[in-house]
Amino acid sequence: MKKQWWVLVCLGVMLGVATPGLAPAQQPAAPVPDPAKAEALEEIQFARGELASARQALITQAMDLTPEEMEGFWPLYREYRLAAAKIGDRIVALIQRYAANYDALTEPTADKLVTDFVKVEQARARLKATYLPKFKKVLPAKKVARFYQVENKLDLLILAEMAEQIPLAR
Repeated sequence: MKKQWWVLVCLGVMLGVATPGLAPAQQPAAPVPDPAKAEALEEIQFARGELASARQALITQAMDLTPEEMEGFWPLYREYRLAAAKIGDRIVALIQRYAANYDALTEPTADKLVTDFVKVEQARARLKATYLPKFKKVLPAKKVARFYQVENKLDLLILAEMAEQIPLAR
């Protein structure tokens, strides 16, 4: 069991940069009876909150917003990150399922996991597309481009770290 949960812990830590801390409504619905699992989920929640603050600091530094731009950007950014957190929750659930099935991965389970992964990636792309016109309303195009560049760079760092930590299916 311990072997499976290192995957979840590594993922949760990496997702912390991508998503804000779990709000009470976003916590896993099912109770976690295993103390190791409960501890791993607690660590994930803590890491996500801490790393969300670091992400916001990086965005603040990179954006160089005027006071007027800040007024429109930050409320929209928080809304965007809350929506991203829901996608992050889906990724955590997906990795939990992968970890739980890793040692005895069947063809049907692998098929379901990869199908769900693609759906999550589509949701991530839809989120960015949905918020693009909203960000364009509050920022000049160059700053919107910069924001998406920073977001993409942070997301790529997370994906690279996850790829390093999560073993390939066997």
